[in-house]
Amino acid sequence: MAEYIPHKSFCPFWSPISLKCSLCSEGLFIPLDDHIEVYCKTEEYPMCLQYNLSHDSNLLSDSGTDNLSSENRRKYDRIESTHRITLVRLSGSGKIASHFSTPASTIDMSMGGLRLRTQEPLINDTVVRFSFDDSVPQLLQSGTATIKWCYRLIDSSEYQAGLAFRSNQTVEAMGMYLGVHNRLR
Repeated sequence: MAEYIPHKSFCPFWSPISLKCSLCSEGLFIPLDDHIEVYCKTEEYPMCLQYNLSHDSNLLSDSGTDNLSSENRRKYDRIESTHRITLVRLSGSGKIASHFSTPASTIDMSMGGLRLRTQEPLINDTVVRFSFDDSVPQLLQSGTATIKWCYRLIDSSEYQAGLAFRSNQTVEAMGMYLGVHNRLR
């Protein structure tokens, strides 16, 4: 039977007793005071880059399988491409959950999703409606995606996030766009 572990409101690597991050035991990462206040001592710790990197490497080493540790875990190749994009959060029923929109720009795209840069943090597993500027074909102008990860860039006020498309129509439209886009290069 699995042991019940209560939800922590701080990072599991943060020690409130010694006031240290156990990720820095090798001296590779020493969090600054503002990092500690924003990530280590709050429920926002999953957005810490070091936490994500450690979490990903633990998944790889604990999995006992080689399918995650293959050279390229991605299903689709990423293509560098910069476009302006707007994100709006959706509720579980698919209706717009917020009147706020988040501007962003793509870093790269694939048939499965987007990697983007934004000034605001995005919450993992949130469903969003995205809308591109007019630089992409009409068929790809908008769609829905799930935020898979988001972290703040070190020494920057910007965030990077990965989004996965939710519909096969968007996947197919992106595949056609990237196929044409690559042939034009």
